[in-house]
Amino acid sequence: MGNMNFIQKSNLFSYTATRCLRNEYYHNDCRICIDLCPKGAFHIVRNKLTLFENECIGCAGCIGSCPSEALEIESFDPNGFAAEFQYQNDLTLSCKVSTPCLGVFDVEHYAVMALRSDKEVQCDLSLCAECVLNQDGKLHRIISEKIDEANRFLELVEHSERISIVEVKEEQAPRRALFRKGLEKVKESLIQPTAQAHVAMTTAHHKLPDMKMSLKRIMLKNSLKERVGGLNQTTFTDRSSLFFNKQIDFQSCTNCGDCSQFCPTDALFLSSDKQAIFFSQGKCIGCGICEDICKPKAITDKEGFDLVSIAYDRAEQLVRYEMVMCHECRCPYPYKGGDPICDRCASFTTQHVNMFTLAKDL
Repeated sequence: MGNMNFIQKSNLFSYTATRCLRNEYYHNDCRICIDLCPKGAFHIVRNKLTLFENECIGCAGCIGSCPSEALEIESFDPNGFAAEFQYQNDLTLSCKVSTPCLGVFDVEHYAVMALRSDKEVQCDLSLCAECVLNQDGKLHRIISEKIDEANRFLELVEHSERISIVEVKEEQAPRRALFRKGLEKVKESLIQPTAQAHVAMTTAHHKLPDMKMSLKRIMLKNSLKERVGGLNQTTFTDRSSLFFNKQIDFQSCTNCGDCSQFCPTDALFLSSDKQAIFFSQGKCIGCGICEDICKPKAITDKEGFDLVSIAYDRAEQLVRYEMVMCHECRCPYPYKGGDPICDRCASFTTQHVNMFTLAKDL
């Protein structure tokens, strides 16, 4: 077992509870790694995600799906691999040759590798369907969906090449033998000189003060910066499963600041005078914490996204209030028109007016 300040490890695999969204916010119900793990090594204990080390087999299939990079495998960092991928002679991703399970990569990794390469990137999924890790076809489906999403992004940024999937089955050894061979290959990567660079890259990122954005998202935005200036279209009105947008209802919002306080990536933040709320599309990971914590349900999803704003972390003002003094309690509150009385005082006088009735008036 472990607590929020403990990094749990199982052989080559580690889970950092302090970077987990589920532990960041008590009511968050993220269970991506739980649903993906073929051995059920993740459990919820006192509403906190906990790794049972004796059940984890270090397959790495869950790593790419974690939005906050709380999951890692020693000596194979998908961020470092993606950054150096363009320099490889063979641009084929294969659990048989160059990587652990392709579930170690997320959409951002696939997109970055494709954008930084001048040739087609191929993903060998020929072993996925029969792999012992592919319980109920989940892992194969998730990997394919990530590649599809990366290809949709490549189309948006007018990249000429797409990521292709190769599923030609060869004569294979028994499933368990293939699985053991795969784990041995990952362990052998410990002695590879490039592996140390991979580890140093992400470790250094996680040690930066106040660094809340995942490295894979930063890499994607840096790659986008190199292309966004030459695009024919940068704004889109439909929804995206990769980028997110928010809106705040002026009348419902109380300017309490909870949404910005609990935002794990600082996508939502207050102005310096605390009277406005800003939102940065490039930092939002769609965790839904802001919507859940908002008591009046003033913040909601919004369609549309802007690639320039995403690439350069531009922020837009969602709402702004003038702070005035309540004539009842003499406390400042966000004014929305009408009599200068705050919601608390207005509610109190409405619901408890009988408390001020004099005995002579009864």
